[in-house]
Amino acid sequence: MLKLLQRFGLHCSSIEDERVFADGYLLRTVGESQLFMVLSALTVYVFFFWDRMIDPVNWNTTHMIRGLLVAPAMVLVASVLFTPFGKRHFEAFVLTMLLLVMTGLATIYAVLDHGYQYAALAFTMAMLGTTTMFPIRSRFLVIGSFLSMVIVVVGHLLAHNAGPGWLLVNLIAALVSIGMGTLSAYLREREARAAFRATKALVASRERVDELLHSMLPREVVQRIQAGETAIADLHGEVSIIFADLAGFTEMSRKISPSHLVRVLNDLFSSFDRDAERLGIERIKTIGDAYMAIGGLRRSVDGTDHVEAAALFALAIQARVLKLVNEMEYPLQIRVGLHVGPVVAGVIGVTRPAFDCWGESVNLASRIEGHATPGTILVSESAYWRLKPFFAMEPKGETELKGIGKTRVFCLLGPVVGEGAGDAAGDLPAVA
Repeated sequence: MLKLLQRFGLHCSSIEDERVFADGYLLRTVGESQLFMVLSALTVYVFFFWDRMIDPVNWNTTHMIRGLLVAPAMVLVASVLFTPFGKRHFEAFVLTMLLLVMTGLATIYAVLDHGYQYAALAFTMAMLGTTTMFPIRSRFLVIGSFLSMVIVVVGHLLAHNAGPGWLLVNLIAALVSIGMGTLSAYLREREARAAFRATKALVASRERVDELLHSMLPREVVQRIQAGETAIADLHGEVSIIFADLAGFTEMSRKISPSHLVRVLNDLFSSFDRDAERLGIERIKTIGDAYMAIGGLRRSVDGTDHVEAAALFALAIQARVLKLVNEMEYPLQIRVGLHVGPVVAGVIGVTRPAFDCWGESVNLASRIEGHATPGTILVSESAYWRLKPFFAMEPKGETELKGIGKTRVFCLLGPVVGEGAGDAAGDLPAVA
């Protein structure tokens, strides 16, 4: 049954999607539905004047049915739709109201003298009003229409004043109204479902675009782009710049297939990205087997100092490479450079926007990484003084850096025992 409904476009591909669609489709016009119910109740009540014209003798009886039973029940249903329970069972209440009205009409025309001679108009109004004014899903509307037809037939068969010819006329009127109303409801529902699917696809597309943007740019930058900013460039007074490069990668590329090489590099850099996300570090870019990241561009949620986070990140990616070497026996080592200083960060490009950082601090971190021995992490003097209370480091003297001059550098060994930094680094070994 479910597959048949899906084939005719009357059910979503999943139960959850159907629930979401039903909530939006049924409840978008609750206020209008309530107003229509109240107006319909007034119409039912006002028709007692017609009853008096065609049968003054039984007018009091039909007046009680209309004014004390059918019309108040319709107002009650309209009131119930204000409640959460009524909204959850919107279709059930509307169809109950339809069957109540049809039963009331059948009873009234059974009481009136020659009542069924005039029943076609009322049956048609009840059916067309329900099918065209209320957003009921077609499969439930078919059930309500069928039960309404049963009421019409049973009413004719039990009423002593219903002639055979009137049964045919009333059935034709009811069937025409059901056909027209159900077709209208079906087309309306199908259009609403098409709009729901299009909206869902659009939302999914936007989420994919957002995911792609967030993979390329920092979260805050994405928000600024989405807010309409076009020229994004900021001066950051102090950040931690990390450069990392894989030593032995070129030699390894000659020994394994290109697809295997790309897979290894992707797995390794993906693990770097996870460590960066965990520690609040922003991956800036990768160039071949080189990796650049910066800490301090965004505010830390837990208050962790970005320099400490950068040091933990450097130790984490060093451990990642060591683990890969031990498992796969690849001839790889990583060298890392870390510096703390000011940078200018911004977005360049339109068709392919890229987030990048510039400044002397970037050049210094890159030069330090280039002078690091494979398997080691070198930090600048500015980083050293920030990390000294929490990490063990070994002085490496002064190093001549191209375009910068002599610079003191230090080798980062690991977190100091007792400072708790090892846990944050993901079970990194502590240094006594």
